[in-house]
Amino acid sequence: MKFSANRSEMQPIIKRCCLVIGRQFLAKEKVCVLMEADEDHNHVQFTAMGNECVLQARLNCYVEHSGKAMMIGSVLQSMLELFREEVTTVETDDTTISVRNAKTGYCFALMDAKKYPVPEPCTPESLTEADGFYEISSKVLFSAAKDSEQNLRVLNCIRVTVHDGQWSATSCDSYRLTTVSQDTTQTQPLDMLLAVDAMKTVLHVFNGIPHYKVGVSNGNAVFCGPGMVLRARLNEEQYVNIQPLIDHFHMVHEAQVDGGVLLDTLKRISAGSTTNAKLLLLPVDDRTMRLQFISNANSTVSGQIEMDCVVKTPLPKDGFCYNYIYLKEAASLMQGNDIAVQFDKTGAMMLRADNELHLLLPTRQPKVEEKPKTKRTRKAA
Repeated sequence: MKFSANRSEMQPIIKRCCLVIGRQFLAKEKVCVLMEADEDHNHVQFTAMGNECVLQARLNCYVEHSGKAMMIGSVLQSMLELFREEVTTVETDDTTISVRNAKTGYCFALMDAKKYPVPEPCTPESLTEADGFYEISSKVLFSAAKDSEQNLRVLNCIRVTVHDGQWSATSCDSYRLTTVSQDTTQTQPLDMLLAVDAMKTVLHVFNGIPHYKVGVSNGNAVFCGPGMVLRARLNEEQYVNIQPLIDHFHMVHEAQVDGGVLLDTLKRISAGSTTNAKLLLLPVDDRTMRLQFISNANSTVSGQIEMDCVVKTPLPKDGFCYNYIYLKEAASLMQGNDIAVQFDKTGAMMLRADNELHLLLPTRQPKVEEKPKTKRTRKAA
């Protein structure tokens, strides 16, 4: 096998291959990129496999001899990053594979390409233009469950649908829920459930690519972009219908606040470590709300600030308490929007803006320790 390609064209493909491979050490072949050169059509197909995804990308270049070979993806990426000249040549003989340009060359022992687990073809019956997929999916990643164990597997995923002229994405980790939608001209219905790791890989690979299509085939979500096809294994769990869950909450308190003001206030109030920190929301008047930051270290109020807002229905006297990091993450996605902050009688909070909704359940308020009463001692008569 022998082919020559421009480094600037080959490097982005190998980078995407390494994103798919990720950090895995199951088998030597799984960390490799398979290169298949076709002399008749003057192109090279690169294949990379991860735990959840498979990427196949095609590069048009000059192929002198057809053949196939594989190389560790991270090693190939490092070499291309070190090269300065544009033309890069990859060549194999019976025992070695070499990667070189005009001034620099590397040579490695040739691995048996027949051992590479080449994936079966996967062709969807129909493809949908993914005009809003990236935007809505990236906004719901943070609220999916981080644990992929069996009992949380159904929550360790993202659901994406096309229905009634809208793209919709949903995630939930039993403490918070996020749903984002966006209008689309697509009419073909679509429903897919992807594990969080698979979704992250898809978003990384297609970051910066404006036009690509998506479909479903044989238990896989298939994404077709310019010169490449990425498929991600679908989660087989049954995802809960969130609409009845949202309808279950009856909001009785409400305030209107600017998203940028909310995020800036949350950033300014934090002091020290925010791990397991809490935020207490308290009423002041119809134009102000008080935020109290409660550190985890000693469970005492370590910061407080007042925020301008429009209070339509005031909070109860004792207010409500929330996980500080969860609230800040939701606010960071809603800056630039006018947010309706709503509460039910138990403290469940909804942040609403246009086609975006974040639901956050309250936490227990810190207990105020009462000072022990001193006992008076009677004097002897």
